[in-house]
Amino acid sequence: MIKRMTLLAKREGMSTTDFRSYWAGPHAKLALGMTGISRYVHNRVDKVLWTSGGEPAFDVDGIVELFFVDDDAMRIAQASAVGQKHIPADEPNFLKGWTLCVVETQGDEPSDRKTKVLIPFQAGSEARGRLQSALSRAAVDAAHCFALDWTVSTARRERLWAEPRPPDGFIAVWFDSVAAAHDAFDPASGLRRLIEAQVSAATAYLIDELLVR
Repeated sequence: MIKRMTLLAKREGMSTTDFRSYWAGPHAKLALGMTGISRYVHNRVDKVLWTSGGEPAFDVDGIVELFFVDDDAMRIAQASAVGQKHIPADEPNFLKGWTLCVVETQGDEPSDRKTKVLIPFQAGSEARGRLQSALSRAAVDAAHCFALDWTVSTARRERLWAEPRPPDGFIAVWFDSVAAAHDAFDPASGLRRLIEAQVSAATAYLIDELLVR
């Protein structure tokens, strides 16, 4: 399984409601025209729970997850008329920014749909082993479910803004409730301190997840 995670920033002047409606409506219908997509998820940002350095490290209103069975399936989808022509032409209707990360995934999602937090981060490749080990220990100690996606390549759209420093990876954490997600990023939180110790920049987003396929 291979996955694309794309950071989206909504078009300036567009409301969050209109952004989400267009993304899940006309744009999703276009995206589903690509062959080879095995799973398609909209991670809609509800709130910033925590950010390193006091300001969000990224400009994000949503994060797309597109899953493919292998590299060939992703390559064929991207090379299709939908992937090459129709989707890029449609994006300026609702987007200001677009930053693509192809990722390697470690860890499994929970079978039940719990409260999700996504944390894009910058850390450098040398931190990969340390971060994975620290998250594995935290999963045992706190009984949270974690997944770590590590960026292996990035891309940008010519007509749209892109993050000047794309994320080195993404941490996904699932909690039993929204309140538990808030507690996990309080200043005294062990999870927050763990992440701060391992990364140079990060932002934790409370996610309203929409499973499109």
